[in-house]
Amino acid sequence: MSSSEPSTSANKSYIKKILLKLLFWRKAKEPTLRDTIEELIEEDECAEQQSIAENEREILGNVLSLHDVQVQDIMVPRVEIEAVAVTAHMEELISKFVETQKSMIVVYQGNIDNVLGAVYLRDVINWFKMNKPFNLSIFVKEILFVPPTMRSLDLLLKMRETGIKSAIVVDEYGGVDGLVAFRDIIEEIIGDIQDATEIKNQKKKVIKNSDGSVIADGRATFEELKKYGSIQINPDDDTIDTIGGLISSIAGRVPVRGELVTKDDVALEFEIIDADPRRIKSVRIRKTG
Repeated sequence: MSSSEPSTSANKSYIKKILLKLLFWRKAKEPTLRDTIEELIEEDECAEQQSIAENEREILGNVLSLHDVQVQDIMVPRVEIEAVAVTAHMEELISKFVETQKSMIVVYQGNIDNVLGAVYLRDVINWFKMNKPFNLSIFVKEILFVPPTMRSLDLLLKMRETGIKSAIVVDEYGGVDGLVAFRDIIEEIIGDIQDATEIKNQKKKVIKNSDGSVIADGRATFEELKKYGSIQINPDDDTIDTIGGLISSIAGRVPVRGELVTKDDVALEFEIIDADPRRIKSVRIRKTG
């Protein structure tokens, strides 16, 4: 290791100390701590020998940003929540797990606005070993209920205190707006967590539908769009590499979920399927010409 490279163990210790301080800092002192950490990052960027690696600096910046991110900014919307009725039979439940490839499914009584809790795949697998009669209600685990304006960092702390790793976002009338899992918050800090299947199937970042539209990951490149979606885009700015970057450039900001953005010179319409305050996660592309 050259003298200019930071020590890995020293980096981890340094980052851990700052994260712990940030998580447990009292609200009244919050701005002071934020200023201190921001100054440390800026000073380290200007130093000849940097003590914080680039990816670690990015994580620290994301943690600071988490103070301003509300749960409604990162939640899975109501229409995308995978759920079953508490009266569901074993076959229905297993089919839902297989179909969605999820490890957790919401359980409701009557309708989705009456959420009872969540059922986890690991508990269902353990049930097969016990040879007991099936009753979905015995698998239902507690779930948190939070308002859409709750800060993501506050929810992270609540999950840590309670050990409950999923939360239903409810509006002022008690209706379900969305779902936030522990993983969603962690991804805000360290970026998307891909599983082995996602890593092996990078080409699936672009999927062409039978109606001619294309579903693309926000990180899909223009080369991938051309190869897998038959859509050719040549951006005016050669510093833009991804479809998400192009759409944000056209809009002049990061569009919100459900927003439509058009690019007339190439006769394309972009429908934002999923996005957070910092980037576009997925988009549907349609040809308009």
